[in-house]
Order: sequence, then C-alpha cells, then structure tokens
Amino acid sequence: MTQLYKPRFAAPTAQQDKLVSGIWIRWQALTLAERVVCASIVLIPLWWLLGIYRYFATLLLLGVIAYDWQKYGEIRLKSPSIPVIALMTFGAYQVAKIITAYSVSGRDTFTTVFLLTFCPAIWLWYVQSNHIKIRLAVVTWACTVSAVQMVAFWALLQFVIPETVFIPPRLQNVYAFLTDQGEMEGFINNPNFLQPYANYGNSIGERRYNLFFIYPEFFAVFAGFIGLVALEIKNRLWSLLLLFGGVFLIVISGTRAVWVSFPILVISYYVLKNLTKLWGPPIICALIALISFTTLSLPPVTSTIANTFSQTTQSVSEARENSTDVRNAIYRQTWQDLLGNEDALIWGFPSSGSAIAVTGSNNNAVVGSHSFILGNLLYRNGIIGTTIFAVFWGSLFMWFYQTRAGRPLFCFCVLIFYTLLAPTTPIIYEMHVSGLLIVLCAALRSPKPKLPGVRKSCVSF
Repeated sequence: MTQLYKPRFAAPTAQQDKLVSGIWIRWQALTLAERVVCASIVLIPLWWLLGIYRYFATLLLLGVIAYDWQKYGEIRLKSPSIPVIALMTFGAYQVAKIITAYSVSGRDTFTTVFLLTFCPAIWLWYVQSNHIKIRLAVVTWACTVSAVQMVAFWALLQFVIPETVFIPPRLQNVYAFLTDQGEMEGFINNPNFLQPYANYGNSIGERRYNLFFIYPEFFAVFAGFIGLVALEIKNRLWSLLLLFGGVFLIVISGTRAVWVSFPILVISYYVLKNLTKLWGPPIICALIALISFTTLSLPPVTSTIANTFSQTTQSVSEARENSTDVRNAIYRQTWQDLLGNEDALIWGFPSSGSAIAVTGSNNNAVVGSHSFILGNLLYRNGIIGTTIFAVFWGSLFMWFYQTRAGRPLFCFCVLIFYTLLAPTTPIIYEMHVSGLLIVLCAALRSPKPKLPGVRKSCVSF
C-alpha cells in the first residue's frame, strides 16, 4: 500500500554518516544552502547579542539576492505558487488598511508588514523557485548544538550570573547601543536590551525564560521545533537526549499553550506515522487541511477552541493564575465588538482596542489581543483578511503534501503546531523570524538516492 512516509527517515544512513563525523559536522560536505541554515541556527546567540534578531530574515534575504545577482546577473524566481500569492495578497490587504486608516498604532507600519508578511513570502517563493533542499542531518546537528547552548546558558543564569547584571540600562545589545536607543516604556520583552528572562512575580515559577529570543512564547516554539526534530533521529540515545532538552526548554519558558500542545504533537506524529500505513495519504492530508481551515475560518469554532485551550492551560499550572480570567475577558469583549460593528466584522478594525479593566491585567491586555485568529485576523483584518490568510494556510498544507517526497513527517507537525497555538498565542505569527521555521520546513527534503539499475518508480513515493 502507498505510504506517505517510510519508517523514520528515508535517507540512507550512509548519507548522514558523511555529514556528521563524531560530534562535528563536515562543513565541506554541505551545500551552500545547508551552510547558511546551519550557521544561522548555531549563531542564534550572536544575533541576540548584535540585536538584529528582528531584521535577521530580511538581512539574510538581501544577502541571498545580492549573491544571486552577482553570480547569475538576475534574481532566480519562477512564477509564484498559490501560497506565495495568497500571503502577498494578505500583506497587500494590510498595507491598504494602513493607507486608508487615519489612526493606526505604531506597530502597524509598512516596515512591520514587510518584515512579517512580504519577507517570508519572498523566502518561500525563492525556495520553491530554486528547489532548495536541506538534509535533515544538517538541521538535526544544528538544533543539537543550539539546545546545548541554551541549556548551558540557563545553567549560568541559574547558578552563576547574578540577576543584577540584567538591570537596565546596563546591557544593551549592539544595535541599540550604536543607534542610541534609550530605555523604552516597559522593560519586559524590550528588544533593545539583553534580557534572557523576565520576573512576573515573587513566587516560584514566575520567572519566564526567553534566553536568546525576545519573547518566551517564540522561545517555547523553537524549543518545540527542536523536540520535533528529535523524533526523526534514528540514534535512540541522541533522540531521547534532544527530546528531553526540548521539553526542558519548553518548561522553563512558562508558555502554557505550548505545554499543552507539544504532547499533542508528539502523539499526532506517531499516530500519523502509523495511520498512513492503513489509510491513503490523501485522506490523512485532507483531514489535516480540513481541521486547519475550520480552525482558521469559523469564528464559533475559534471561540470554543480559545476558551478550551485557556481553561486547559490553566489546569496545567497555577503560575499567573489570573491569566485565564484576563484572556476570557479579552476574547469576550473582542467578540462583542466584532458583532456590534458590521463593517469591522467584514474589513476589520485599524488597530487594537481599549484596555481591559480586569484584576491582574497589564498594559498588554487590550481588546483584539492575545489571539492570532480572533485578534490579529478577525479583529484587525475582518472576514476578508481572515479568508485570504486561510487560503494561504490551506494551500501551504496542500503544497507540503504535493512535495512530500523526502520530507520528514515532523514538518507537517510544525504546521499543526502553529495551528494549535493560533487561538491563544498571537506572538508566534508576529515574530520576525517565525516564518523562517516554516520556510525551513519547506526546504527540508532529502535528495532522492541514485541507485544503479533501479527504476525511478521503485524509489519514489
């Protein structure tokens, strides 16, 4: 019976042995694209120190464009695919709203729209046009090094480096220092400072780590990505150690939505792996696409998922015990404002609404926040913008299925990961490098093994 995925990873073991020798990766054996990916992941602490974390994807894209122009005299791009067109249309819709709105918050700028929408779309366009393929062993090795870096840094913060070191304005990143960026309002998650964690209270468990990332939410997602990569490793000891490291990093991030969703992803990984042996691949992918499209498109389903997710995460930990009440108040008021304004329901509000007056709320507790689907999509972009994004997300699933040959199963789990977090976690889609994880999954495909005397149909999926 046709299978979507073979057990573990389909690439020959000898191929991985050529890439990794002992604990080191053979740099000369990597392609140029693999070197860029490997260096980008391993040097994450450097991007944090330099302060270019928000602009890294754009700077890297400009470097690739300059390289192509110098070597080929042109930018090698073919006709854009449906996911690329849909994502660019979504960005154009946001730009149109900015132009027509008279009052727009500082975050809704042309630069932000480019960084969060057009830049990932161009990256995806470039990967698809040039059929870029990154071997799993490269990402596995780089993620292992990154996990070791983060665990070691956590140990230094916990037992060696005193907390007073990170009191502002002592440690600015290089970008903030060179551009003379003073202390902005609110120090928590301030991108101008080197702040590896934030204290949200005096009780145990109130410290949330983000280490080399600005937000603990995206730190948790990257740790979850590392944990999913661990599932593809054949070496049992290596796989278990990396999985344990990913889970540990997720725990110290204090991101309850990821605490709940990551076990679901691990279970889904093994369920999908076994179901493809019994059911046809089209049925499996159709179910995934249907669930994702329903989650993104139907407001009643979104509201139910958001409430259930908040209540479930509340039962996981007593940390920030008022968080669920604040979130429920935000979701309730956001939904009421949408229903009370037909034009806004269709086109969306130009920015977030007023602050929520609930015990335990802070400056970030405003109407239209704390949810990507209910806030970022429906509240700010209306039904039209939400539909455009749903087309992008659904078509991306379909493209992953159409190009499934040689792609690890965990890449589908990453898309499911983002979908599970969408009802309650807006920051994942707003981080300037979050799109790079999706682009990386799009490029993660092993070259087909060339076996002499074997017909192509025997080795293809």
